Amino acid sequence: MISKSEYIRKLIHLSNLTIPISYYYVFQDKTFFLLCLFFLVLIFISIDLLREKNKYIKIFFNLFFNRMMRKHELDGALTGASWVMISAFVTILIFPKNIAILSLIFMSIGDTVAGLAGRGIGKLKIGEKTLEGFLMGFLACALISYNYKLLSFSISIYGSLVGMIFEVLPLPLDDNLKIPISSASIMYIIEYYLI
Repeated sequence: MISKSEYIRKLIHLSNLTIPISYYYVFQDKTFFLLCLFFLVLIFISIDLLREKNKYIKIFFNLFFNRMMRKHELDGALTGASWVMISAFVTILIFPKNIAILSLIFMSIGDTVAGLAGRGIGKLKIGEKTLEGFLMGFLACALISYNYKLLSFSISIYGSLVGMIFEVLPLPLDDNLKIPISSASIMYIIEYYLI
């Protein structure tokens, strides 16, 4: 059974698509977009650091976000939102535009689908994740790879697979960082070094 707060969390997670969509359609200048993202990173991390120290920010979080937050986030770790901003900045800084955009879409859609499928129909556990979540997340990313020709399908399908493998691996990193960095890395290696 998936709670209402989990659906809201995943809906917010899907709103992260505004980053790769903006990068594709609106911000032609990479440097300017990186500057915007850098300021967003500073804002999100500052809010995270102040949410236990500033009573107004704490009240705001208690009212709107605490029910959606994971235990480690409630205990003071950076929220998923901060990790999204950090990973978007790093991914766009390091990788070519088409690879960065595709890997950030994998993060938003693949992680959302994997999480909902894992909680909704998942039975076969892989650590804290499920095989069903992994397979559904991979399928969603594979469909994106097939339909959006930012890279050839033969390359982007590996990004789909590696991103979802890293999503399910019990590494001490946030999924919002693991997915785009891992998927972008493999697509970059294949595109520029193996083909």
